[in-house]
Amino acid sequence: MTRQLLLHFIFFISHTIIAQTDEALGATPILESLTYECENEQTGDFYGFTKSSEFTTCPSSDYDNWVDSWYSFTPTQTQDYAIKIEELSGNTLNVRIGVYSGSVGNLTSMTGCSTRYFSATLVMGQTYYINTRGANESTEYRLCVYPFPDAPSNDEPSTADELSNSTYEVCQSAALGYTTNATHSNEAECSNSNPDVWYTFTAPETGEYTFKADLVNGSTPLYLAIYSGTPGFLNPFQESPTSPLIQCQDIILADLVANQTYYVSVTSSNSSQAIYFNLCAYKSPEAPSNDDCFNPIPLTIGQDFENSYIVATTTSATVNSGNTNFPNCGTLPDFGIYGKDVWFSVVVPPSGNFTIETRAEPTETNLSDTAMEAFTGSCGTETLQPYYYNIPPPNTGTAYCNNQFVIGGDPFAGILFTNKTPGETVLIRVWGWAYQFGKFRIGAYDATLSTTEFDLNNFKYYPNPVNDVINIKYNKNITNVTVYNLLGKAVLKEETDSQLVKADLSNLQSGFYIINVTSGEQSTKFKIIKK
Repeated sequence: MTRQLLLHFIFFISHTIIAQTDEALGATPILESLTYECENEQTGDFYGFTKSSEFTTCPSSDYDNWVDSWYSFTPTQTQDYAIKIEELSGNTLNVRIGVYSGSVGNLTSMTGCSTRYFSATLVMGQTYYINTRGANESTEYRLCVYPFPDAPSNDEPSTADELSNSTYEVCQSAALGYTTNATHSNEAECSNSNPDVWYTFTAPETGEYTFKADLVNGSTPLYLAIYSGTPGFLNPFQESPTSPLIQCQDIILADLVANQTYYVSVTSSNSSQAIYFNLCAYKSPEAPSNDDCFNPIPLTIGQDFENSYIVATTTSATVNSGNTNFPNCGTLPDFGIYGKDVWFSVVVPPSGNFTIETRAEPTETNLSDTAMEAFTGSCGTETLQPYYYNIPPPNTGTAYCNNQFVIGGDPFAGILFTNKTPGETVLIRVWGWAYQFGKFRIGAYDATLSTTEFDLNNFKYYPNPVNDVINIKYNKNITNVTVYNLLGKAVLKEETDSQLVKADLSNLQSGFYIINVTSGEQSTKFKIIKK
């Protein structure tokens, strides 16, 4: 027997020993994991398995071609357990489980036809049967059984845990908590019955603070609320024109007073998985530099979005009703209280055509959509003039406010302007939909620019990534090299008259930069990484 055949034989034997079985009779026992991290998970696929009679009771034809296999689980103590299955590759909907009580030949379904997550109180010493189900033989999965944790110690305001202050976005002092097996507290603001846990927070200085909860395990929404007072006499913060607070979200803002202790509740729905979360509190950052219409960030028009965008944010932005009217679209009531808008400017290119587009910033979890408006004129409720665009077919008419125009399949906002006056300055206002705030990408580009204007076949730049010096070579004299950071700020400018430019980037911090190269009336841009 060759070494390769021997390895295949050994793998087959080991697979046969630890693998699931084709029927409930003799089902392979699975060990419980200690936590939701599934230390004793079982992985597998469905090669060689058939469809059991228990699974064929599913009425939907969607499962006609599915196959299944079996495990068994015997609890070591009576308590709540979670059982979950996950697809290891491909569509998460390609795996399911069925959980049964009783004995082989007389099994009773506890889950119905199909689910991916299940939780129940299981009895010590009683064997339960888990039917794993896949859309086809090659479907790979991980199966896990774990006990729900004991009731949390901070189940009531009187036993609240202390939450420490963190740094903006770093969240180095975040608290890991869970609502599983918690009870509902009468003083909780966000539900009349759902479980909640409690924390105290003492503000180190007076100002606005951000409270943010991120789900670690489970799939249920989380809701935060802030209170003053003491247990038994807690007063939930009331929303008013003087407060940035919107209670019962997974991220909320509150104006706090130095050295005063506040209470924070975290509420979730009941779930078939253990609900774990990270809770963070930090002093909100200063408003962005382009918070006001009078100080927009200039956008440089490129040939496409990828080589022209900058990263911006609406975090801590405000609305100045003295400079502008409230937006004409894409808002909810009380935008004057909770809205957060920022401003940009762009100069219409010689073609008279350009696109303004926003897209998601991959690292941002709080902002899922934006809206925008375009103006000419000067800042002020009477002096800003709408800058209209033609609404894309099949619609007709014009607009200057946009929250639906999708460009290239991206769900954020975008506006295409055509036949505009070259050299005219346009002001762009951007805000988050439904009071959302956070980072986003924004770019201005002219898709009608011909890339052949700059002879890219005779243009080179190297190395990329670059340590110190980047070489830029062209078959014509290069007249200007400008380096921009992703906020659109020029950090290096060099006037030249040579076909080879050696730009010294040694004084720049590590990160991404956009370099604009000009040769006479022609220019091109490219993105580099500075080590």
